[in-house]
Amino acid sequence: MNYWWVNQNKTWEQEIGGGFMWSPQKQANGKNTFHYDNMRLAKKDDVIFSYYNKEIQAIGVVLTEAYDAPKPEEFGPTGTEWDHRGWKVDMHYKAISFPLSPLDIWDTLKLTLPEKYSPLNSNGGGYQGYLFNIPPE
Repeated sequence: MNYWWVNQNKTWEQEIGGGFMWSPQKQANGKNTFHYDNMRLAKKDDVIFSYYNKEIQAIGVVLTEAYDAPKPEEFGPTGTEWDHRGWKVDMHYKAISFPLSPLDIWDTLKLTLPEKYSPLNSNGGGYQGYLFNIPPE
């Protein structure tokens, strides 16, 4: 089992409510990026920590591996700069009762995050990107 951190700021309501994750397959300039490519690495039963509004607010379990899918219509005008082709992963999410700000546990959390491709910078702020692999710790 792997653990992942997903940044869902612009689309959290549609993704959590619809039971999925979606990302473009490539950047607007046509290049691959690790955080979109990570969608293809998420496997059934992996755990996803859903981050939006500067807090972990839901935990999800991957139901399906990534498959090719167009940008969801429910996103509306959000993400007009995104490529129309994307990766979709079906999910089961559960909102957590007490959302967790990473800054509340920063002294402990920063010791466990990967040095490369971390979802958070050295000050605890979020990096631009979608899906990040995180260690089980």
